[in-house]
Amino acid sequence: MEDIARLRNIAIVGPHHAGKTTLVEALLAHCGAIPRRGSVRDGTTTTDCEPEAIDHLQSVCVGFAHTTCGPVNLTLVDTPGFIDFFEETKTVLNAVDAAAIVIDAEPDRVAQTAGIVEHLEMRKTPHLFFVNKLDKPGANFDATLAALREAYGPHVVAMQLPIGAGPTFDGYVDLTNRTGHAADGKTIEIPAALQAEAETQRTILLEALADFDDTLMEELLDGKDPAQEEIDRDLCEDCAHDQIIPVLVGSAEKNVGVSALVDAVARLFPSPATEPRKDVDGRPVVPRPDGPVVAQVCKTIVNQQGKLSVVRVFAGTLSQSTPIVNASRNGATVRLSGIARLFGKKQEPVQSAGPGSIVALARLDGVCTGDTLSSPNAGVLMPTVPLAEPLFAVAIAPAQRLDEAKLSQALARLIDEDPALRVGRAEFTNELQLMGSGETHVSTATERLSRKFNVDVKTHPPSIAYRETIQTSTEIHSRYKHQTGGHGQFADVKLRFETRERGNGVTFAEKIVGGVVPRQFFPAVEKGVREALATGGPHGFPVTDLHVTLFDGAFHDVDSSEASFRTASSMGVRDALHKLGTVVLEPLMRVETTVPSAFLSAAVSQLTAKRGQILGFEPADKPNWDRIVAHVPQAELGRYATELRTASAGLGTYSARHERFEVAPERAVVA
Repeated sequence: MEDIARLRNIAIVGPHHAGKTTLVEALLAHCGAIPRRGSVRDGTTTTDCEPEAIDHLQSVCVGFAHTTCGPVNLTLVDTPGFIDFFEETKTVLNAVDAAAIVIDAEPDRVAQTAGIVEHLEMRKTPHLFFVNKLDKPGANFDATLAALREAYGPHVVAMQLPIGAGPTFDGYVDLTNRTGHAADGKTIEIPAALQAEAETQRTILLEALADFDDTLMEELLDGKDPAQEEIDRDLCEDCAHDQIIPVLVGSAEKNVGVSALVDAVARLFPSPATEPRKDVDGRPVVPRPDGPVVAQVCKTIVNQQGKLSVVRVFAGTLSQSTPIVNASRNGATVRLSGIARLFGKKQEPVQSAGPGSIVALARLDGVCTGDTLSSPNAGVLMPTVPLAEPLFAVAIAPAQRLDEAKLSQALARLIDEDPALRVGRAEFTNELQLMGSGETHVSTATERLSRKFNVDVKTHPPSIAYRETIQTSTEIHSRYKHQTGGHGQFADVKLRFETRERGNGVTFAEKIVGGVVPRQFFPAVEKGVREALATGGPHGFPVTDLHVTLFDGAFHDVDSSEASFRTASSMGVRDALHKLGTVVLEPLMRVETTVPSAFLSAAVSQLTAKRGQILGFEPADKPNWDRIVAHVPQAELGRYATELRTASAGLGTYSARHERFEVAPERAVVA
């Protein structure tokens, strides 16, 4: 079993295309875990092993790898950067003890780290920034550092400075010990052109450390240069408690800064033993190997061989013979079928897993992502991460009707693997819908359905639940008479059609006097009316918000029947709708959009362009964020999640719920 003090569980996070997977490859190669580096472009990386990730040239789910480097055993969690997959990233961050945020040397990209940083700081997870791709044309470290400090405060401090940028990038300066390092790893003198800036940034670093060390503050005020041991000690302590956020530099592609990053992870980030996790009641879960087992599922992987539940062990020791229950499912017994460490798509069996370990458990029936697994009677439940509501949906159906049952089973397994997906029936159309965090999320899920579960599906945008209604009243006389060789069919009804207030639906009443229509035929008349209205009006949509009264009619002792009265009333409805004409109603949604204040104007313009009626503005729960409340036709919201993110640097989000039906402009109706 591994020594817990040597363990480092690190998530590699950041915006899409920042180079996270490439950095993981560089770290694994540097530590000797792989003989040579793979390439995202060639689809040969360790952690992007899913075919969808290879096809799209970006991570679409989390990946795991492990390695030993010097004094530490690293578990690396490669996370997707695309905003559509952020819910999965949030969930897996429960399993790690620190994070490296990878970002391009472009100040405009800083805003895209806001959601990640907010989640890490909420959980008080130690983290650092790795400014990547400094060898690319246009790389601007100074502007990126300034943007990071402006966004996240003065305790974001440079620990390194790049030597050159773009084509001239050739190493870095370590500010803690005033040494230069060339791209090939050799120690060099700090270039003369960088010496003044290096001293300035070193002073900023020391002053940030002094905010948490009175002795260091006194030394700086006295003009003393603190000892290297003191600087290293303060850095380790402040980073481990998420008080200082160091900024490192490099190029994962060129392997520059990778060795220094490994060293920083080993020295600055805590082991699982440093800060015990707390359960839902706030009690510490002490990471003792000889105590009761406490573990939590951070990821579920479903494949043709079955299901893998990736767990983080917080306390106790897991082995094949360890009795385990699912504390999240009423203490149901869980049978362990195997324990393995994950290295990309490979599973490496292990005999046991102690506190701090991240391992995969095979074929755990009834166990879901977020569940707490524990020893019987441990009485511990770990907190889970709430998932955001879906923002994008498609109507889904099997390509072959015979595959309906197969699709249902496949969707259940798909959601088991990715709880951020939802499946449900639409409120008014009853369409089966697959919902997710965005277009890419949902489209990737449909690709998995075909590949993993061999179910071909048809998808299309959700149908809009248009309705029709009348705007004036009328009376209709409808007679149905059909003579055959035996008994004929006869029914005569007089119906009054009246408008109702929006949202009141269809109501029916009878005001028959003198038995001109026998009471036993009233239900048939009502059924005929309702069936005809549901079939659709002149525009082909169900008719609503009207009151129908049967006030007169006639019958025949022999030829009248329920069927004839149902037919007569249906004919009367069609005649009335043709006579009156109808207007089309469209569903109106109450939309609450939340964006950073800097993007407020763009968000308002978007809603207005979607025929939205702005109801008001208010400050959001976060500083410098605003919430817009508006009524927007549902037909305009199909791609709103994507459009909103495009207009707000990927930060904007929204929620929508049905408000009411309103008359739709004729040009806006799409059958």
